[in-house]
Formats: sequence, structure tokens, C-alpha cells
Amino acid sequence: MNHSQLNISALASVDIQKMNKDELVDVSSLALDPGIPLELRAGYILKATGNPYCFRVGDLGVKLEFLDSAPSLQDALSNFFQRKKRGL
Repeated sequence: MNHSQLNISALASVDIQKMNKDELVDVSSLALDPGIPLELRAGYILKATGNPYCFRVGDLGVKLEFLDSAPSLQDALSNFFQRKKRGL
């Protein structure tokens, strides 16, 4: 697959309900190499999954969706852990 011809919108808009679960890549055993430079990591994930928005973990189909207005994952996790630390 040529990355320059890749249509990210098409990958993101896949309807997981219409997917055959067995055709989704199982990422359970996917090992992320922290030695891969940041600028190459997206390509690594794309090559490993075929579609980074739609995959499976064991028998569970997973569909990732992101909102432009949503907080970053780092901010969301920081807020979550701060609330847990305070007992909320």
C-alpha cells in the first residue's frame, strides 16, 4: 500500500458493524518498538494493522474515533489519574 495514496478519511469512516471480525487484524501480540523514531511510528502502526482505526483485540472488535474538539489523550489521562488520586 502506498502511503501517499492512502485515504485516512476512508480508514476512519469504516463501519465496524459491517466488518467480518475475523478479517480485522488482532493487535493482541503487536509489540511497539520504542526505538522507532516518532516520525516513522504512524507508518509502522499502519503497516501492522492495515487500518489503525479499526482492529480487534482477541475476540473484541475495536473502532477508534477522535473529535477535533476533544482533549488530548495525555490531558485526559492526567485528569483521570488526578481524580483517582483524590479518590473521586
